[in-house]
Amino acid sequence: MSSLAAGRLGATVAGCWSRRPAGAAAALTVFVVLLLLAGRYGPHGDELYFRMLPLDWWYVDQPPLTVWLSRAAASISDAFWVQRVPAALAAAGGALLTAAFPRVLGYGSQVQSVAAWAHASTVYPLIVGHVFLTSSLDLLAWQGIVLLVVMAARGRVWSLAWAGAVAGIACWNKLLIIPLLGALVISLLIMRRDLLFSRAGAVGAAVATLVGGPQVLAQAMHGWPMRAVSGDLVAANAGVNRWLVLPLLVAFVGPPLFGVCLRGLRCSTYPSPIGLLAPAAIVLVGWNLVAPAQPYYAVGLFLCALAIGWGPVSEGAGVIWRHARSVIAANAVIGAVIALPVLPVPSAVHGVVAAVNPVARDQVGWADWVAQADRARGGTPAAVVTDAYALAGAIHFYGSSAGEPIEVASGHNALWDLGPPAAEQVLLVGPRAVARSADFTECRAAGRLSDLHRDSFGVAGSPMLWCSGPIGGWAAIWPAFRHLGA
Repeated sequence: MSSLAAGRLGATVAGCWSRRPAGAAAALTVFVVLLLLAGRYGPHGDELYFRMLPLDWWYVDQPPLTVWLSRAAASISDAFWVQRVPAALAAAGGALLTAAFPRVLGYGSQVQSVAAWAHASTVYPLIVGHVFLTSSLDLLAWQGIVLLVVMAARGRVWSLAWAGAVAGIACWNKLLIIPLLGALVISLLIMRRDLLFSRAGAVGAAVATLVGGPQVLAQAMHGWPMRAVSGDLVAANAGVNRWLVLPLLVAFVGPPLFGVCLRGLRCSTYPSPIGLLAPAAIVLVGWNLVAPAQPYYAVGLFLCALAIGWGPVSEGAGVIWRHARSVIAANAVIGAVIALPVLPVPSAVHGVVAAVNPVARDQVGWADWVAQADRARGGTPAAVVTDAYALAGAIHFYGSSAGEPIEVASGHNALWDLGPPAAEQVLLVGPRAVARSADFTECRAAGRLSDLHRDSFGVAGSPMLWCSGPIGGWAAIWPAFRHLGA
C-alpha cells in the first residue's frame, strides 16, 4: 500500500472515530462491565418469574414486553446471565441518550461525554442495567420521551409525535409511563401551552393512545388488577417508603451529582424563571409521596435533569465542573458497590448494601431454598405450591436442572392462571398456602425455609406443610389460592 493510500485510510478511520457519538465510550464501557458481572450472585426473583411465564399479550400484574425478551433470551441459553443482556443494552442506550440532552441544548462534545459518563456510572442506571427488570426498559423510555419533549421545546415541534410513539411502545413494558406523561402534560400546560395544543402534540397523543391503549384497556376490562398489586405494596411499605422517596432520589442520582441535577431542573431554553422539567418533577415527587408503592418512581426524570444540568454547570466553570472527572469517578465507585455484585456473600458489608439496594439482596439464596423445599418433599413426587412467584420461578429454574423436574404452582399474580398442579400430594410453602391446610384430607408439618438470606418476596422463614388429597379436587379449592400483590 502506498503512503498516500495509507494516509487516506488513516484519515478515514480517524474521521469515522471522530464522528462517533460523544457518549459511545461510556456506553461501551458500561455494557462490557455489566456483561462481565452478569453471572455473579444469582438471578433476581423477578427474573425467575419472567422466565416461568408463558408468552401472552398481557398479564394481570404487568405488560408483556420484558417477559417476551426474557423468554427469548432463555430460549437461547439456560444461563441466567444471557437473560440480562437486554438490561445491559438498555443501560448502554441510556448513556447515549444522556449525551443527546446537552447536544440538543447546544453544548459541545466534552459536556456530552461528561453527562454520559455521569449517567452510566451512577446507582440507579447500574441497578436496572445489571438485573433485567421492567424498570430496565422503563428508564430508557423515560429518557427517550423527555429528550423528545425537550427537542420540541427547542423548536423541533414534531418530536412530540415521536414522543407519543415511544410512550405507546413503553405501555407494553410498564404502565408507570403514564404518570410521567401526566406530569409532562402539566409542565407543558404551565410552561409551553403552544406545544401542548399544537398539531404535533395532538398526533403524539393519538399515536400514544393507539399503540399503548390495548394494555390500558386490558387492565380496565379485567377490573384493574394492577391496582391491587400496587395497593398491596402501599399497604405493606407506605410508612417506610414515604420517608425514603427524597433520600433515595439523592442516593440513586448520586450524592455528589445532585446539585447538577437541581441545576438541570432550573435550566431554561426560553424566557422563564424555571426549567421545563421543574413542574413535572414536583408533580412526580408529590404523586410518589401520596402513593408510595415504590420510593424510586420519580428517579428517571431526575436523571434527565442531571443530563441537562451539565450544560449550565460547564458555563459557570465551578468546582464540580473543574473536578468533574474526580467527582464522577468517586460516584462510580459508590455506584458499583451499591448496585453491582462486587462484594462477597455473605458479608457484613453486603448486608449493609442490601439494606439500601434490595435488588442486591434478592439475587441470593434461591438455590438453597429450592434444595430445602426438595428435601421437605421427603422423596415423594409431591408438587410444590408456594405463595411467592419468585420461589415458584426458582423451583422451575433450579428444580428442572437437577434430575427429575419438580412440579410447581402458585396462586400469586399471573401464575394462578396457569392452574393447579396435577399431583394429589403437595408441599405447601408460605403462610397463605399453609393456611389452606383444611382443604386437604391429610397434612403434616414439613419445617421452615431458612432465614439466613432475607428477601423482598416473603420467602425467608416460610412455613411448609406436606399435604395430600385436595377435598373436592383442585378445581374446587384452587380459586382460594389466588392473590394479587408484590
